[in-house]
Amino acid sequence: MSSDLATLPDTTARLSDTERHRVVSNVIQGMRAGLQADGGDITLVAIDGDKIRVRLSGACVGCGSAGLTLGGIRRQLVQELGEPVLVVPATFD
Repeated sequence: MSSDLATLPDTTARLSDTERHRVVSNVIQGMRAGLQADGGDITLVAIDGDKIRVRLSGACVGCGSAGLTLGGIRRQLVQELGEPVLVVPATFD
C-alpha cells in the first residue's frame, strides 16, 4: 500500500461527499462491462468513510480472482480520489 500512497496527488482540498460518491460510482460502473462479459457483476452498496462496500454477483461469487478484481478497483479509486480507501465485499442479507 505504501506505493499507492507515494503516488497520491498532493491535494489539500477534500472532495465533497456528493462528488466522492460520484467518483466511486463512476469507477465501479466503468468496471461492470468487463465483469459482465465474464458472467459476473458488481454493485456499490455503501460508502462508509474510507470503506467502499461492494456486492459481487454472478460468476464473481466464489471466483478465485475476486480478490484481484477488488484490488484493481481499490487502486483505481485511490488514483481517482487521491486518498487511500478499502474496497470490501458486502455480505448478502
